[in-house]
Amino acid sequence: MLRFPPKKILVPLDFSENSVTAWKQAAALAERFGARVEGLYVQEWLHSAMGLGVGEPRATAQASLRALGSLRLRLGPGADVRSVTGSVNETILSWGRHLGFDLIVMGTHGRTGLERALKGSIAEIIVRNSSIPVLVVREALTPRFRSVLAPVNFEPYSRDGLLFAAKTAAALGARLTVLHVLSSPLYGDSTAMDGPKQLLADAVERLPARLRHACRPKLRLALGKPSEEIVSAADEADLVVLA
Repeated sequence: MLRFPPKKILVPLDFSENSVTAWKQAAALAERFGARVEGLYVQEWLHSAMGLGVGEPRATAQASLRALGSLRLRLGPGADVRSVTGSVNETILSWGRHLGFDLIVMGTHGRTGLERALKGSIAEIIVRNSSIPVLVVREALTPRFRSVLAPVNFEPYSRDGLLFAAKTAAALGARLTVLHVLSSPLYGDSTAMDGPKQLLADAVERLPARLRHACRPKLRLALGKPSEEIVSAADEADLVVLA
């Protein structure tokens, strides 16, 4: 079951500034909702200079302890940060799946823009495979979320995403924009768009009345390439929630 507001937040950490920003964003959410934040640094196995054989346990353990000490200095003495050894992707996914977390908050390693934030990175792998929601943080920290964008199509999984987006917007006190992008040239005139407009309205109408009242959804149709239109609309939002 997806829960928002979250009560337990996982922040995968490395030594990038974006990682620290993700920690600060998670801490801000935790303070607002009374949640707990845990940082996780994953130390991959170190091997001998020749790169042969099994990992070097002692050298790996020493590297893990150094990393943990450095991160605690950067984040402050009260930071709950742990260091474990293993595969970065698999460990993050396993912790998110099995240790009771409601949300993973990650940085984007210096990439800017939503279009590039999810390409060729650990964040992309976690977003695609995580069983719990993932918040991908860009360079700038958002102190308050005023607007939430929910891109939708009309597949069953998208209905689940819309419901979670509405819950998120309601909890944050934000306005929800529900976006559907039409890529077919058949929808070139206003009359032909009446059908999709009604489908979008029906999808929003199926949300619980209390959520509709809280997040005040507004509907938006766009014509073009879905990825490009979503990125364009994201420039006007503080948070994008999609399935």
